Amino acid sequence: MDMKDVMNQVREDIRKLPGSHFSDVYLRTVERGASGGDVRAALYEMLKRDEVRIKDGKFRMIAPVERRRSA
Repeated sequence: MDMKDVMNQVREDIRKLPGSHFSDVYLRTVERGASGGDVRAALYEMLKRDEVRIKDGKFRMIAPVERRRSA
């Protein structure tokens, strides 16, 4: 599976179920056919780009307005 596809699946999953723990996101994405390494790399890349925020161990997408302020 292509990294872009994995990142899109992770984004979709986090948008659909905000407040998910890493293991929840990981397992749901691997269930759809992505490899474990790709899921970890996609989450790492999204954290580097400030697309995802982790609070109390739960993932959520950052709103575009928040992203601009932090950059």
